[in-house]
Amino acid sequence: MLTTDKRIKKKNSGWKGIAVIGMITILIVIALRIFLFASFKIPSLSMEPTLLAGDFILVNKLIPGPRIDFLGNKETNSIFRVPGLRAIQRKDVLVFNDPYYQSKVIVRNWNAHYVKRCIGLPGDTLSIKNGNCFISNDSTTAVVRKYQDENRLAIASTQYDTPRMFKSLGWTVHNFGSIYIPRKGDRITLDSVNRHIYARLIEYETDKKMTEMDGLFYLDTDLCSAYTFQKNYYFMAGDNSSDSKDSRYWGLLPEDHIVGKVSYVWKSIDPNSNKYRFDRFFKSLDE
Repeated sequence: MLTTDKRIKKKNSGWKGIAVIGMITILIVIALRIFLFASFKIPSLSMEPTLLAGDFILVNKLIPGPRIDFLGNKETNSIFRVPGLRAIQRKDVLVFNDPYYQSKVIVRNWNAHYVKRCIGLPGDTLSIKNGNCFISNDSTTAVVRKYQDENRLAIASTQYDTPRMFKSLGWTVHNFGSIYIPRKGDRITLDSVNRHIYARLIEYETDKKMTEMDGLFYLDTDLCSAYTFQKNYYFMAGDNSSDSKDSRYWGLLPEDHIVGKVSYVWKSIDPNSNKYRFDRFFKSLDE
């Protein structure tokens, strides 16, 4: 028969075991969220019909690799990313941080997230002509998507037809570019046209202000006739092109803003009826 002291020790030992298991479970969950997966809820219609408002998505951080934010180097304006399974591919659906969150310059706000499809990769030259998006690069030239749809074409010219960032170039959402998407190491000569395309990217990478004076370009006070990019960039688009503010409006996405690739819809709730959409449970985006 156990004495009172032995009973107390056994009870305390049991609680300690439960506490240890609980802490290990918490650490495993934290590690999974940092290195492997994240979950987000879709709030809008911009990715219909692929993703619906009320979908809960599972994001695979192993593509392109988990970003460890607290290990970044503030002095060089660089992040730390663990090598992943593969690089971003065209047509991947990605979750990324809003590069222009409440700002006219690129910011690092890791709390604001978007989900769009990647249609332009580093090294591509992209243009949209009469609603058809063309991609050309070292190996191919192809139409990768159509921006023309009945809803959009039925709308007369509005403030949204002319992207504010590219207004000075005369581009519209249906006639856009051409625009070269920089890859790390690319060197681009600056002129009066591509200054409008790349100035904010260069300012983000250098943390300096670009100005133009007498046809010459300066970063702060340093003359800058050409620039070598330090990061890869991507062109992102919503599947529901008539209701998507994407790279046609705010420009190219820096690679360090990417969280990961959307793999599954693991749960879905209709926001109008609050009913489960069971047919969307564990729906793969790789189908």
